[in-house]
Amino acid sequence: MKRTMIATCVFLTFASCPIAAENLIAQGNLYNGEVYQGIVLAKSYQLGMALDDYWVSEKLDGIRAIWDGSQLYTKNGNIIQAPRWFTSGLPNMRIEGELWAGRGNFNLVQTTVLDKEPDEEAWQHIDFMLFDLPQAAGDYRKRYYDILHWVRNIDQDHIKEVLHSPINSETELLKMLDNMDENAGEGLMLRKSTGLYNAGRSDELLKVKKHHDAEAKIIGYKPGEGKYSGMLGSLHVVNSDGKTFYVGTGLNDEQRRNPPQIGATITYRYNGFTHSGIPRFARFLRERLDE
Repeated sequence: MKRTMIATCVFLTFASCPIAAENLIAQGNLYNGEVYQGIVLAKSYQLGMALDDYWVSEKLDGIRAIWDGSQLYTKNGNIIQAPRWFTSGLPNMRIEGELWAGRGNFNLVQTTVLDKEPDEEAWQHIDFMLFDLPQAAGDYRKRYYDILHWVRNIDQDHIKEVLHSPINSETELLKMLDNMDENAGEGLMLRKSTGLYNAGRSDELLKVKKHHDAEAKIIGYKPGEGKYSGMLGSLHVVNSDGKTFYVGTGLNDEQRRNPPQIGATITYRYNGFTHSGIPRFARFLRERLDE
């Protein structure tokens, strides 16, 4: 098993400051996963929260991307080597969106978007789903209508908006969540339509899911027993709260024979926490490669 350290990275969204991403990296703001102060983070929706002024959209299971006016970057500030035709119609302004290939196709997105040499054929299956304009003035309603304007003006099939609509009640929200779950959707997002573009974690952006997902870094292995003798039994991981635990459920035989490297970041799914703060029923979902 190779034991190459891979930096654990944090989701980044650039603020309205018109500094190119490469300059932010040079200044240290985006280096080795350090958190740049302009990020926007979603909180989890809690039952009973007031839904006044919220708009709902599908939570897309793709790779978050930032267009800085001339180049696409991952959420961690790494350059995305997209084909020239893919970005040729984008305006000279900061745009946030999701690189997406439809439900259930995260692996296709990950391998395509993170490839150092763009695969023209694979990129034909990727859409850039726009959802915010950090530099635009006004609340989210204004920014959303600006997105619709740009999508119409760009007029390219792979440049689309993430559709948003008002939500009237929690009953309606939960029905939408059930429907999303039954149709292999990732979940829902709630965005305060009256909210300005502000950095940090707040109730202005909420995620709604039936299951919780999180990321952890691999720090070791537990050998398998019985039918898994000679293979991996479980991954020893540490999450962002510093909690260490094992993840074995969800790994297939190939992953047990050739597990992710020490230092790699995985996404795991869980159902709440134990009394000591350990994720309950943690199971492996996938290795995260968008570092």
